[in-house]
Amino acid sequence: MPADLDSILRFYNPAPKATTAVFQWNKPLLGVFRTNLNEELLDSLVADECGTFAVEVKPNEVQTVLVVDK
Repeated sequence: MPADLDSILRFYNPAPKATTAVFQWNKPLLGVFRTNLNEELLDSLVADECGTFAVEVKPNEVQTVLVVDK
């Protein structure tokens, strides 16, 4: 994957409850992937045809997401 097409998003949840962040990507997507802090792929996230995807973040957790544009 060419590095210039990748976007890294990081989420931190300081709240005492889990929260879900929902995003709509305004560009065509090749994929959305959950990664570790070293940006190694863990699994893929589901994005709908409009580019909307959700990330659940537990209390005091960091989630890293790799978004790959077409």
